[in-house]
Amino acid sequence: MRLRLYLFATVFAPLLAFSFSWPEEILAQTSYATAPAPHRFAYAIEQARTLVNAIMEASGTPGMSVAVGVDGRVVWSEGFGYADVENRSPVLEATRFRIGSVSKPLTAAALAQLLEAGRVDLDAPVQRYVPSFPEKRWPITTRQLAGHLSGIRHYNGDEFLNGRRYDTVVEGLEIFQDDTLLFEPGARYSYSSYAWNLISAVVEGASGEDFLTYMQENVFRPLELEATVADHTDSIIPHRTRYYQRQPDGRVLNAPYVDNSYKWAGGGFLSTPADLVRFGMAHMHDGFLNPETLTTLWTSQRTRDGEETGYGIGWRVGTDREGRRIVSHGGGSVGGTTFLLLFPDDGLAIATVGNMSQAPNSLTNAWALADGFLNPPADEAAPISPTDVSGSFRCTVTARGEDFATQTFKLGGEPGEYWGWSEWEILEDGQSGRERVVASYADPEQIRIITVGERGYVSYYWLRADGDGLSGEWLSGGRGEMSCTKA
Repeated sequence: MRLRLYLFATVFAPLLAFSFSWPEEILAQTSYATAPAPHRFAYAIEQARTLVNAIMEASGTPGMSVAVGVDGRVVWSEGFGYADVENRSPVLEATRFRIGSVSKPLTAAALAQLLEAGRVDLDAPVQRYVPSFPEKRWPITTRQLAGHLSGIRHYNGDEFLNGRRYDTVVEGLEIFQDDTLLFEPGARYSYSSYAWNLISAVVEGASGEDFLTYMQENVFRPLELEATVADHTDSIIPHRTRYYQRQPDGRVLNAPYVDNSYKWAGGGFLSTPADLVRFGMAHMHDGFLNPETLTTLWTSQRTRDGEETGYGIGWRVGTDREGRRIVSHGGGSVGGTTFLLLFPDDGLAIATVGNMSQAPNSLTNAWALADGFLNPPADEAAPISPTDVSGSFRCTVTARGEDFATQTFKLGGEPGEYWGWSEWEILEDGQSGRERVVASYADPEQIRIITVGERGYVSYYWLRADGDGLSGEWLSGGRGEMSCTKA
């Protein structure tokens, strides 16, 4: 033992000292930071993390991942929880999730490219590109397919659990191609993933290439979407998450086996939030699609009676509470949910994913996560308003001018740091629920409160002192107003 210590002291220690010594002139010229550089979105990221953790806790979602992009750059990307619960493998930025119907905007990009190249006429009968598709009582166009106006049905029964492998896109059309249309195309809106499966065949017919090859070579590779791939069940795909589902009693189990080869275009891709954000930002900058093409994608289609559907070509379109233009799409899969939300005029994109069939990814959830990035505070502290709305309140909740729920708020703390909960009951059917206050923000004239419900869905409230009570607005599955009195 003494010999080993002697050898270390006489031989190795001098070498270590020599290896790690620095010339004094270098040390004198080096300036060391005493604190990390401030991050413009530090406060927004901190609040978003709090919200994601609350959503996961309330819903029992094993793993989630979020990314935000601003002005062409991903400013935040982070995984939460487990990609594989049994092996305690964490969700990484690279973890790939099933994105479900967010596959539709990806496919819409391919369709848009073919439109710009003059290889697709959106208003021609679909048989021009897919001659094997049976003619129906009325002609169907690609534009109608893309806007859910075609009359082609959605899933029936347990078709969502399809475990068969389909070798080609056209083979997958066999599931629905011989069925009668639900209505004359253009007469009304009816969401259909199968209509988008037919669009993948249109892409093949117009391009002369296999659908997945076209997507890889013309959409994924040019946009450097390296994590976005087809969900082949027979392939080894690095960083692919496991899939889960929640039982009615709250237990989380492995999701059933499915094979999504019948619906690549309608819901068969894997991706990461960062890839989806890059994809979204490509639409907000020159070089990918022409402005007139984006107008086509992001303009609501109309029924024959002139009613707007809120859906363009592969994208839902609308405005938020503050009048900002938004385009978005959600996705539900066996073992996953996704939401992609863009604010084109603000240069912001956000994507959220989860690895459970009931993972709560909704428009309101994504909007609440994005809010801090849209309006970052001047410093890391939330601005404080003199308005104080703490206490207990009994509220009447209205939507579209009609009373539809009652709600009780109990708020403790102070503006910008409220805590508490709310309980609500729907008047029509007696359904009820409880929400926990997760965050609050103080503006000069109102308090903004974010709550998370028992299944992980977010509600957003804008409240103002109104005498001894409160008045305000709410955003959850819909929008409405509320009037509250002191309880």
